[in-house]
Amino acid sequence: MPKDKTKNVRINTKKDNTIIDVKNPDIVKTVFERTSFLRKVVQDTIVSVQTYKNLDVLTANDLKQALETLQRLYFTINELDKKMNDNFIKEEVVKELQSINNDISSVLRSYGSKNIDDLLFISIGCDYVKENIDTMCPLMRDKYHILQRYARPISYKVIPWKNDPPKEPELIKKNRIIEDISIAENADTLESFDLARTMRGFYTKVYGVKVSFRNHSQRKTLIVNCLIDDVMLDCTGSQFIASRINDLRNNPPSDDDEEKKIFNRFLECLTIKDLLVYRDEELKNRYIGCTIQVALIKQKTISQVTKEFLGNELYLQRNTLMQLLLKSDEHEYQYLAYLLYDLLTNDSSGSVDTHEQTMLFDSLPWNVKKFFRDAMKQTINYTNNLSSFDNAKIPLEQQICLLKASDVVKEKAMLKLKEVKAKSEDSGSKARQYLEGLLRIPFGIYRDEPILNSVSKAVAAFNILMQKLNDSELPVTLFPVKDKYSSLEVRKYSSTLTNDYVPKLKNCFSDKVKSVLTKVKRNTLIANICHINNYIKANSLDNPKLLHSGKKIKYMQDNINNFIQKFSENPSIIAEVAQVCGANAKVCDLLPLVENSVKSIDMTTYQVTNYMGEVSKTLNAAVHGHKKAKRQVERIIGQWINGNQTGYCFGFEGPPGVGKTSLAKKGIAQCLKDDKNISRPFAFIAVGGSSNASTLDGHNYTYVGSTWGRIVDIIIETKCMNPIIFIDELDKVSRTEHGKEIIGILTHLIDPTQNDTFQDKYFTGIDLDLSKALFIFSYNDVDAIDRVLLDRIHRVKFDHLSLDDKLTITKDHLFPEIYSKMGLVDVINIDNDVVEYIIDEYTCEPGVRKLKEILFEIVGEINLSVLQSNSANMSLPINVTIQDIKTKYLKDRHEIRSKKIHKHSRVGLISGLWANALGRGGVLPIEVSFVPSNNFLDLKLTGMQGDVMKESMTMAKTLACKLAYKDLGSKKMSELIKNVDISKMQGLHIHVPEGATPKDGPSAGTAITTAIYSLLTNRKIKHNLAITGEMCLQGMVTAIGGLDLKILGGIKAGVKTFIYPKENDKDFKDFMDKYKDKQFVDGISFIEVETINEVLDIVFIED
Repeated sequence: MPKDKTKNVRINTKKDNTIIDVKNPDIVKTVFERTSFLRKVVQDTIVSVQTYKNLDVLTANDLKQALETLQRLYFTINELDKKMNDNFIKEEVVKELQSINNDISSVLRSYGSKNIDDLLFISIGCDYVKENIDTMCPLMRDKYHILQRYARPISYKVIPWKNDPPKEPELIKKNRIIEDISIAENADTLESFDLARTMRGFYTKVYGVKVSFRNHSQRKTLIVNCLIDDVMLDCTGSQFIASRINDLRNNPPSDDDEEKKIFNRFLECLTIKDLLVYRDEELKNRYIGCTIQVALIKQKTISQVTKEFLGNELYLQRNTLMQLLLKSDEHEYQYLAYLLYDLLTNDSSGSVDTHEQTMLFDSLPWNVKKFFRDAMKQTINYTNNLSSFDNAKIPLEQQICLLKASDVVKEKAMLKLKEVKAKSEDSGSKARQYLEGLLRIPFGIYRDEPILNSVSKAVAAFNILMQKLNDSELPVTLFPVKDKYSSLEVRKYSSTLTNDYVPKLKNCFSDKVKSVLTKVKRNTLIANICHINNYIKANSLDNPKLLHSGKKIKYMQDNINNFIQKFSENPSIIAEVAQVCGANAKVCDLLPLVENSVKSIDMTTYQVTNYMGEVSKTLNAAVHGHKKAKRQVERIIGQWINGNQTGYCFGFEGPPGVGKTSLAKKGIAQCLKDDKNISRPFAFIAVGGSSNASTLDGHNYTYVGSTWGRIVDIIIETKCMNPIIFIDELDKVSRTEHGKEIIGILTHLIDPTQNDTFQDKYFTGIDLDLSKALFIFSYNDVDAIDRVLLDRIHRVKFDHLSLDDKLTITKDHLFPEIYSKMGLVDVINIDNDVVEYIIDEYTCEPGVRKLKEILFEIVGEINLSVLQSNSANMSLPINVTIQDIKTKYLKDRHEIRSKKIHKHSRVGLISGLWANALGRGGVLPIEVSFVPSNNFLDLKLTGMQGDVMKESMTMAKTLACKLAYKDLGSKKMSELIKNVDISKMQGLHIHVPEGATPKDGPSAGTAITTAIYSLLTNRKIKHNLAITGEMCLQGMVTAIGGLDLKILGGIKAGVKTFIYPKENDKDFKDFMDKYKDKQFVDGISFIEVETINEVLDIVFIED
């Protein structure tokens, strides 16, 4: 750009014309340079306006007007050039030159220029940059250099100042439309603004910025509209850009590793325009907005997304694609981005990109283009993975021949193939379905976890090693020689080899090398010493040079022996010395073989130990507690590692909501992972309420619409013959004949002697080997399961959750999940005593499902009250008290009324104990009274008693009469009979409340006998005492089930003394081991009995 030097030059003026002094050649030169500069600006602008027309920045009419004006100006400059000479410059030439400058400025105001320097020079003057830009800080000067290199002005406007700019201008928020007057008043020089909010053209929206230039001397602001070139940020070499990116990368909006990864990807998508326009916090807010927008897209259906996308303008479509491409790890977003881009084509084959597609793709930053290409590749791979390989490319005959199945299966497949070929497309569809299904069954393919085979490989390697050692010159005598060793022997004997055999092998090796190198002739001995000396020098060994010149043979032999002995603990050195000396020792290969084999075995042992530790951690993370159940799982995994990988069948038995399904799905499946960290396939079958066996083993092929069953479906889906198959709600299978058919199928399916030849009805005659699959049944009531099926199941009992278990689960699992869902993390405090109160008063369950529901309700109510409150003075954290539970959050819920013991001791009234399959227990009042009856001691039973309980009543009456007659004597018994006969109150009414609750079982036999005896003998029974135990006519108290549940429920009901059968001694010890340190067992008496007489000595109040 020429420098204007006219300020310092004297101009002589005459009346007619002013002639510039010819003696000052700088003046003439300056005018010529200014003319040449203006001509170049006109030429560059002619090129730039045509470029802007191609970018739809200018219309055709704009281009016409601009080119006409620029052509006229060009001709004017040429005419002016003719008027000038090297000696004289007339005043009219200077005036005309200034007029041309003003005309060019008007053109640039409407149509832009090639670069920012030309525009500033024409519109403001050459001194502006020197006075305003060059005095800025280095980063701002570098920002201007970016504009010099990459900004393409398309127009400008000048806004005069009404008032002086404020000393502390208002910070302009750039997430809205900004008026030019606001920019003039508040924007500093070089501050940039986005044109996307005010312009219509696509390229202007994508690349357009407004740049502010303050001119303090002229009291006006120049606002230049520019297009910013799309240049890779890494290639700009700009300190300003590098500093901005570094600050953003060091201060991400979130500390989460995954969020940091996405934010770094967002930074890679930024352009020069973004860094010129937006501050750091604004860019972070734009990133957060992008993630929110992507989350909203995920919540919409594909039809909604595509409709909105196609309804948007191209610029918004571009933004949507860039937002979706931020998620690099989720194929769904990559696929959606490719799909939406593909919708822009108007070609049915999609082979030709439309103009819109080309514009959109070309406008993307370079890194986004790379991301988009990666998205295309991922989409294609993802689609291919979903559709797998197109088997149609392989002839069916070859597919059949390649089956890893028996010839019987292949023969059946060939027969179906002939049927397919013999029939038309429609009539042969069923045979084709059969054949395609058969070819998809993964015969002989088993999922193989490397850790499960590591021990067997180590054992095989050890056996091979022992064979080689025993065939060598130094056989192993430290332990018994066998053809095959077990894994435990391998672990033990490998250490023996290291500690005892390897030193012997080293000594043997050293002696062998000594013998080979020293027992030779003198010339060979000297040559060996020379080789050793060369080796010492080459490897810088700490050993003096071996002498041989003029030395005797004995001296040289001793030197070699001493050298080998010195390095005998380093066999590799000795082996290399033997090699350089040309010696060949047969023992040489055994030492590294032993060391490598033992090292591999030790590594395997270490890996297995670590793996079993990880198994324990995985199971503990899946569910809390249930140590016995987890131990059973660890045993079977240990069997697979150390022994054969056979199939197995677990039966997860326990009340609902205690973690049976979670242990299977999140525990066992996650423990079994292959070398790609992919877990063993897990399949789920719900048989609760099922009455159609065909869902499991398919329909007969001849039926219309027939297909294979769920078992075959599972092995096809999992692509292996040894998946984990979880069969839920086994005890809920229909009790009909069809339900029994399901039980029969399951019985054959899990029987290890039969399940290697399981057959689906659809594929009759085709044996499916499921002997290596892991079957897991889940059920609540073991009594509801067929005995034959139950006999084949390894029962794993899940205990009900104790109060401590529930508190731990609530703290570690429920609260974090609920708080996260509600968005109230770390703002609510619910103490253990509050949770305990909720458990005791509002839940009656063995697990935590109802507890989770109630806690969700409480936190939801808190969330609602926060949203509805206008108060900003809410104290945090929000503390929830028991009183809040009663009066605020659960005021509409009724507290559970558990049955309590009766308050007074009475005749014929006793507390029995109950427990159910759902993990609950409590007291069961048993009331006995005389009622009018025609027959003596005729029984009237109420309270929904089951058949077994009714039989216990009959037995108890017989035994009680026998005991009463014995204790009262014949005289008192006769009086009793006589009295009841007179009053006709000779029947027995036995009532067991509550009347609407079904009850059954033999465990109340002892309590019923005692109550009847109490009525016959008119003796009061202690009210704070409870009894459980089955009774026989001989008066023996026999074992019952659920003792722990009965005791826990009884303590809550107020029982102070428990009488239980001696046969349940082990159950009682287990209970005490678990709860002996708990405060609630303090002051409680436990009495074990064997006979009814012991009971009668305890229960009555002494007169």
